[in-house]
Amino acid sequence: MLIEVDPKTYSEFFRVDPHPFISEKFIELNRKKTEKIVRLIEKNAYKPAIGFTTGIKNTLLQSPFSAPFGGFHFRNQNIYISEIDSFINSLKEYITSQENFGIELTLPPDIYHPNFNAKTINSLMRNGFTPNIPDITNWVDLREFKGRFNRKNSREYYSQAVRNGLHFDLASDEREEKDVYELICNNRAKFGRPIYMTFNDVKDIDNLWPVDFFKVNTEDGVLAASAIFYRSHPETGFAVFWGDSDEGRPLRAMDFLVFNLWSYYKKLGFKYLDMGISTESGLPNEGLLRFKEAHDTVSSLRYKFTWKA
Repeated sequence: MLIEVDPKTYSEFFRVDPHPFISEKFIELNRKKTEKIVRLIEKNAYKPAIGFTTGIKNTLLQSPFSAPFGGFHFRNQNIYISEIDSFINSLKEYITSQENFGIELTLPPDIYHPNFNAKTINSLMRNGFTPNIPDITNWVDLREFKGRFNRKNSREYYSQAVRNGLHFDLASDEREEKDVYELICNNRAKFGRPIYMTFNDVKDIDNLWPVDFFKVNTEDGVLAASAIFYRSHPETGFAVFWGDSDEGRPLRAMDFLVFNLWSYYKKLGFKYLDMGISTESGLPNEGLLRFKEAHDTVSSLRYKFTWKA
């Protein structure tokens, strides 16, 4: 049986966040985007193995309710799968007993906790949760990046970008940060891809953890490509948005941007970069997926489940 607890009690049991989008500070920042936040643990558990923080909206438990993915807190990755089964079944009982008639749950990519993810996906499927078409997500193992791309074409495109005199740097002030954001908005509009955060939304996140605004300029100072990343996890940087301009495309600005992003975060000591999904509602964006894989990213699956009482 699951019970609701207050934030202080929950955080005493789960002091480490498996990823930043279920951290208390992130949940609190976005609490206005849901009707109610609940934090669930097993009743009478001396040391709960699993916890679940979720939002309630339109008779649904939603995890996430305003983030790329949600999921569970857990004591450690190597907890028994029987404990996961027990929690999942208790979660179903909780949903049935409340006025909430279902749940939507998106799990994180495997780079955050592969052991727990594998067992959770297995448990959810065995216990009646319905998987949506999984999204294809991409990530970079920076430990394997040796200062050059593996594919010959990608190395040549980067060399072309260098010969074109492009320059990579962080935005130096808020005006430049807005320019970075606006280029990305224009890029996504051109390709029919939605953007769910305003510039102010992104800056609000900067109060939780560092947000990096990157720019690639031409020799004449024209913005050719840009990216926004979160440094929200000790090992894994997160790509929020990235894109190029019409001026930057023939100059190979994206190849230049990617090389410098890989190099920048590797130098900072990060192990991985989460480059986000290459799908929309499960439908692959073939060009985006091909570009990411051509620059040494790994493709894996990000799962979403639903269950109705």
